Amino acid sequence: MVDIAHLIEQGKIKRYFRARSKCYFDGAISHITQHASGAEPLFLEDSDYLYMLHLIKETLCEFNCKTLSFVLMPNHIHLLLKFIESNMPAAMKKLFQNYAMYFNKKYARKGHAFCGAYRSALCFDDSYLLAASLYMHFNPVKARLTKYPIDYRWSSCALFLKNVEKDTFVDYRFILETLDTDIDKARLKYKNLLDSFYINRIDDVFEKPNGLDTIAQMLREKDEKWAIKHGLYGDSDLDKKIQELKERDKLRGLQEREAKFFLIKQLKSRGYCVSDIAKKLGLSRQSVYVYLDF
Repeated sequence: MVDIAHLIEQGKIKRYFRARSKCYFDGAISHITQHASGAEPLFLEDSDYLYMLHLIKETLCEFNCKTLSFVLMPNHIHLLLKFIESNMPAAMKKLFQNYAMYFNKKYARKGHAFCGAYRSALCFDDSYLLAASLYMHFNPVKARLTKYPIDYRWSSCALFLKNVEKDTFVDYRFILETLDTDIDKARLKYKNLLDSFYINRIDDVFEKPNGLDTIAQMLREKDEKWAIKHGLYGDSDLDKKIQELKERDKLRGLQEREAKFFLIKQLKSRGYCVSDIAKKLGLSRQSVYVYLDF
């Protein structure tokens, strides 16, 4: 079996989706989704949503797990979690079993409350982490439950967009700080990205093989320098940049150095070794080392 952890360390995997035989380890960040059984709802009253939030807070605290963002939809839930310890199966089993017992007892029903095994998509890259959180918070708008993400009561979106003084179990700063260390500036950037989701109506991001490229294109149209800084270029975009560099007349001075520096850093972050980078860009290995040490 392929050593997933080794590939992660090399930067060759950015996201790993599994419904069964899930991969988990200390420090793993995972986008968890769980659906109701069939067409039935998971929540019928406000008290049901509140009880699930209580369970999330209680269970994840017990298992030393951080909640980075969440959305509770009428028939499914999204959780973006950081598992400090390698205990994802035990934590998720307890969370979903306890809610199922509560739901069945309250409504005098039998059978499964959930459709089966929860789904897990491990995120190893800030771009996927950010995309997952944005997609989750946009879900209620996509489902026409609200016009604006911040107005949906059963999500962590307000924590990302408003200055909240009260204590919360959601570590919203973890994601916001990928945008800016100044939280107020980060909130504004996050809002702008959500607005872009609203304008472009990006649907089913993670069901599409080119989902990240779609988001990258959206972000570049708003702020190309920001997208470059945060590594939100897809592989196809990177290939285009490389080809552009090869085809145009040789650049001089700072412009040439910046173009090469950007491409080398992007290729290095994707797991390419120095010799592969040199071959791909038509440079000597010594030149690549110089840029990496810069």
